[in-house]
Amino acid sequence: MKSLVCNNEATRLEALHQYQILDTAPEQAFDDLVFLAAQICDAPIAMINLIDASRQWIKAKVGLDIQEMPLEQGFCQTCIQHDILIISDTLADERFAKDVLVTCEPYVRFYAGVPLFTPGGKAIGTLCVIDRVPHQISSKQVEALQTLSRLVVRQLEIRRNLAELASLKKEYKQVQEALCQSKCAIKSFFDSAPMMMGIVELVDNDIVHISDNPTTTKFFGLTPEAIQNRLAREIGTVHKYLSQWIHHYRQAERTQLPVRFEYSHDTPQGKKWLSATVSAIAVSSSSHPQFTYIVEDITSRKHLENQLREQAILLDITTDAIVVRDLSNQILSWNKSAENLYGWKAEEAVGKNASELLDTESLPQQLEIYQLVWKHGSWQGELHKTSKSGKEIIVESRWTLLKDEHSQAKSILVVDTDITQRKQLEKQFLRAQRVDSIGTLASGIAHDLNNVLSPILMSVQLLKSKNRDRSIHQMLSIVESNAKRGANLVKQMLSFARGVEGDRTVLQVKHLILEMKQIVAQTFPKSIQVYTEIQPDLSPVCADSTQLHQVLINLCLNARDAMPRGGTLTISAENIFIDENYASMHPEAHVGSYIILTVADTGFGIKSAVLDRIFEPFFTTKESGKGTGLGLSTAIGIIQRHGGFITVSSRVGIGTKFKVYLPAVNTFATQLLEDTEMPTGCGECILVVDDEAAIQKITKISLENHNYTAMTASDGIEAVALYAEHKDQISAAIIDMMMPNMDGATTIRTLQKINPQLRIIAISGLSTSEHIPIDKTAKHKAFLPKPYTTQELLKTLHTVICH
Repeated sequence: MKSLVCNNEATRLEALHQYQILDTAPEQAFDDLVFLAAQICDAPIAMINLIDASRQWIKAKVGLDIQEMPLEQGFCQTCIQHDILIISDTLADERFAKDVLVTCEPYVRFYAGVPLFTPGGKAIGTLCVIDRVPHQISSKQVEALQTLSRLVVRQLEIRRNLAELASLKKEYKQVQEALCQSKCAIKSFFDSAPMMMGIVELVDNDIVHISDNPTTTKFFGLTPEAIQNRLAREIGTVHKYLSQWIHHYRQAERTQLPVRFEYSHDTPQGKKWLSATVSAIAVSSSSHPQFTYIVEDITSRKHLENQLREQAILLDITTDAIVVRDLSNQILSWNKSAENLYGWKAEEAVGKNASELLDTESLPQQLEIYQLVWKHGSWQGELHKTSKSGKEIIVESRWTLLKDEHSQAKSILVVDTDITQRKQLEKQFLRAQRVDSIGTLASGIAHDLNNVLSPILMSVQLLKSKNRDRSIHQMLSIVESNAKRGANLVKQMLSFARGVEGDRTVLQVKHLILEMKQIVAQTFPKSIQVYTEIQPDLSPVCADSTQLHQVLINLCLNARDAMPRGGTLTISAENIFIDENYASMHPEAHVGSYIILTVADTGFGIKSAVLDRIFEPFFTTKESGKGTGLGLSTAIGIIQRHGGFITVSSRVGIGTKFKVYLPAVNTFATQLLEDTEMPTGCGECILVVDDEAAIQKITKISLENHNYTAMTASDGIEAVALYAEHKDQISAAIIDMMMPNMDGATTIRTLQKINPQLRIIAISGLSTSEHIPIDKTAKHKAFLPKPYTTQELLKTLHTVICH
């Protein structure tokens, strides 16, 4: 509550300061308004009082000779908390009888004030009248005082608008001056630029020069006057390149992107190489498309490129590790890139046997490579190497047999390219593809499971209503509970597979912890003992329960894998207040109340060398096939999106402790109260459209058992035909979104064309409401995700029909 008050005061002060009225000189408009207030209320004193953070400042007054006074004195601080404050006799009011303004000059005995409310509803001060004797005020005078208070605020608004207008005029003048300077600078650059530039337009498959700089006219040997409005065909040898230029201009017009190209141009001085960039203009007054061009003479650069091209092969090789071996496998040459890649200096490597330094492959593989080099003169393939520091490296290795002038083999040239990072990226890409495939598969499975669970849930509720036997009720409740749990698991799987952000609610983490304890106890090895420690007055958080469940699952699974021989898993939660010192040491933390969710294990721990990398996507310390490296990166992403952060501490052989910090909230957690209401119909006919026969049948039975009649259809085509025949009887339609022949979306659109007011409930085991083609604001339309209970169906149906 204190925080809320502070926020309100801050916004009130911000509203006051926007007027920039404090400490300004007297103004006639405000003086006239306080004079009118005094006259209308027949009071000797009137004033406009603005309440700042630490003082009351008086903008205008009559009968009073003070400019400001302390915040706590007087009546205005109380007045701004009401619509109007009237004190007929201050000595008779115990709140103000001892106030200094009452007991000392000006000896106030009567006060009437109305707050000055901004258009945003913030009270920034008061308009008040004062008398030194007890006084009464009529309702008409009160209304007049309120009208004057609105005029005061209106005058403040006018004053602010005038100031803003003056500021805008000043800014406009500055912009005009800057624009003028910019135009001058552009013209100066245009005239003096060393490259050719200008503006042209395309007319009848030709180019007309509109404006060209001196560098361009000099290149063509013409004056600016001679080239202006001239066709390209008429300028020297330009006609040879006309079609090429038109092609690039059209490309720039089509893509609305700059087009860069190079070409050679014959001139009397010889061949010139030019680099051109052309761009279409977005805004032009001409009826023909216009373009800008910039052309640079790159002849010198081209000559240099030709010289470098002759050395390109050597330059390309020198970027890789180059090693020359003699026929006895002794290293003869070792370049700088080989030093960087493998770690050995040239003086350490030359003269050594290459097998001692580089070849970590098996002897049969080495012999096979040598045989292929001798037979074919070359070999190429991937090899795994080990550097001086012990780092494993994957290289693309190319071996070439070198011969002397007599065509006799003398040595082997080996060129190695480091592809370690590329192979890692390929591996990660394959992992990501595998995860994506799992997500697609999960969506398909979830859809089918929801279709299976829907008739189960509805049948259970129907059977419970038909049977009064207590033992059967208990068994049916177990079936219903497990079916709902299965539905929740499907929902989590769908959320994870689609990467959809769920709804956030205020919730208690202790419920998630207790649920997780139950899951762990049922699924983890019995050699792992589970303990929970939850602070009794644990604060709630605003979060997506499904995503927090996913974070807990990931952390608990990691703890399980760290204890293959058993151990202790502890899940705890407690309140904490993060102060400025802690926040300064943790950039992701902010001052305020948090809860700490701790997952600790007694496993083998994490090495300090890799502790900083455990949250990286695809990084894992687990064996191949036993982890994707996405669990912790997913967890930290979820927590960061919730405004929290995660810390980790670990000791090898002792265990690991993850601490999840989540901002606490001051509202009550959502409590799910059991609702047994089962609305019934009034004989309305409902069209049920679903390709699942079981869902069709149980939905029809459930509706008929609650005073509805029902028609069923297996796809959209059958549904449209039924509705066209019985539209006068059908009150509402329940339509599945995924059906053969005609899907739900098409069926809904078709039925809405027949009757836009038809009450529709769209159902799906896969889609979210965002993908449903109905007006979400219409009260006679609704979306119901599968699986749903009979109660949920009846309530939704009751809502759309009754509205």
